[in-house]
Amino acid sequence: MQSRFVKDLAIALIVIILGTLAIRLVFVDRNVADIPDSSVYSRESVSDSLMSKIRTIEHSIQDRKNFAFTTKKDPLRQGNIIKDRADRMQEFEDMVRNTFRLATTAIDELGNKIAYIEYQDAIHEARVGDIVAGRRILEINDRNIRYSMGGTSYTANLMPRPVLKDAEPNMYIKSGISGNW
Repeated sequence: MQSRFVKDLAIALIVIILGTLAIRLVFVDRNVADIPDSSVYSRESVSDSLMSKIRTIEHSIQDRKNFAFTTKKDPLRQGNIIKDRADRMQEFEDMVRNTFRLATTAIDELGNKIAYIEYQDAIHEARVGDIVAGRRILEINDRNIRYSMGGTSYTANLMPRPVLKDAEPNMYIKSGISGNW
């Protein structure tokens, strides 16, 4: 007898749920019927040509978001007109690295003259007749060397390693407060 009551309860619940859904569907249909076919803002709508321009701009934005840069340099640092301290340091380091500089000369225990040349972040030991970075050493003196490159003879004098000098240490001074801003 109890199973009969359980069946009746289940059927009653299903009927109640279906009735509730039917009533809700009627109210939703009435709300949809209240929406007008043409909008109040139809006179302010976007023309087809303007809409196509908007889509073109949106596609362009998406293309730019998905673009992968292949450059190894920082794009904001390429072609600077005003050089900051980092740019000046890089230029100075490149200049020192690419300078064929006679660092010192010496005489070994056999009396042979040796020139120590700094070039491309390395110290090269050279004697007369040796080739250093495409330059043939012709003569080594106490304070200079003579070398040939490309059929032309050059002289490199003994010189200390260059040092970067700051142009103006307190370049930015405002209201008596110094420092880099």
